[in-house]
Amino acid sequence: MTRRPGAAGGSNFMNRRRTLPGILAALLAGLLPVAAQARAKNNQTYDGAVSFGSQLLYLDEGCLSVDGAIASGSFFENLKRSDSGILPEYRKGNELVTEYPESLTASIRIIGNQCNAASGAHSPIFNGDSYTLSFEVDWKNGFELSRVPVTARCAGSSVLINPSGDGDIITAPLLTCQLTVASKGVPLANHLIVSVLGSDGKLLTRLSAAP
Repeated sequence: MTRRPGAAGGSNFMNRRRTLPGILAALLAGLLPVAAQARAKNNQTYDGAVSFGSQLLYLDEGCLSVDGAIASGSFFENLKRSDSGILPEYRKGNELVTEYPESLTASIRIIGNQCNAASGAHSPIFNGDSYTLSFEVDWKNGFELSRVPVTARCAGSSVLINPSGDGDIITAPLLTCQLTVASKGVPLANHLIVSVLGSDGKLLTRLSAAP
């Protein structure tokens, strides 16, 4: 993994050969739903992770399905959020929790699909058995963004999908990335913002997660 020239400390650039250890049998609709389900905030609890939600990006070069979550050991297990006051309050049992742990792991999955791609168009991430993308990560407090350094590791494989829902199964590239993000002292109400950039450095999408 090499850093993209001129990028800020919170950006990682990747250009790697994808390994193909096996094909995962899964349907696109089941693996990565088109839209994230809205989650109620009042008395919200978490099962070990906080979701980024899911997105289906329609680009001139094809489609990208993106989803993921943030986790940190058992930190989010039994964490409960209450919105009864002006600001959200977080507790684990009777203990008040106000900050994130020292670090988080953001897991992101991206699936490529030609879907209505223009003839001769090239994917902004996938190119045959290789991929190229970069990430920028910020903590968001209100309207303020603070860029943070991030370490990213990605692995490529393949997945069987049924994009049209008519039984026509195709093989699509799958990229799974794990980003290690420093979070010590960050208020628990802050949002983690992950920007995904394509091979040309242009923004593809932003993901946001907070308990």
